[in-house]
Amino acid sequence: MDRPPAHPNEVLNLFVQQNLAPALLVAYYTAARMGLDSLMGGRLPASTRLSPETLQVAIEEPVALREMELNEAHRLIFGPNGSYPCSASGCPSLSPTSPAALVAYQKVFGHIAGPSRLGTRVLQVPEFYGDHGGDLRCVGPGICSSCAEGWVSGHAGLRKNVWAMLPDVFGLRG
Repeated sequence: MDRPPAHPNEVLNLFVQQNLAPALLVAYYTAARMGLDSLMGGRLPASTRLSPETLQVAIEEPVALREMELNEAHRLIFGPNGSYPCSASGCPSLSPTSPAALVAYQKVFGHIAGPSRLGTRVLQVPEFYGDHGGDLRCVGPGICSSCAEGWVSGHAGLRKNVWAMLPDVFGLRG
């Protein structure tokens, strides 16, 4: 009989009990990705309940990660190196403060950061392109491929920086 995959909290509990510091980083991040409901929801089985100490880290740090994710996504899209005047005809970035540009930027921002109840997605590679009836276009309406590629590159740098910071975020640097 196939067993369903272990809940991230079960894995986190095991790694904490065994003091597997190198694996804790991934376990904490995986639990953080699931969101707060998954960490401490009232319907969780006993095997997924976290100790108060582990729960404190598992709650506080995703909040810090989420804040970092929102700030960095905002900087990436709206910051001085993000939304720059584009030279492509018809791209909303040509006029970064126009209503069309703001709508496109908000859509891309929401696509990167997602709804807050989902937890953090900061290390997940966002798809900046979607299939629109056989036509591959940026998720931001009318955004040119040059601007989208800038966001792809910027997000790759963001993921690299965040990965390097995770040990400090989860208090695992020693």
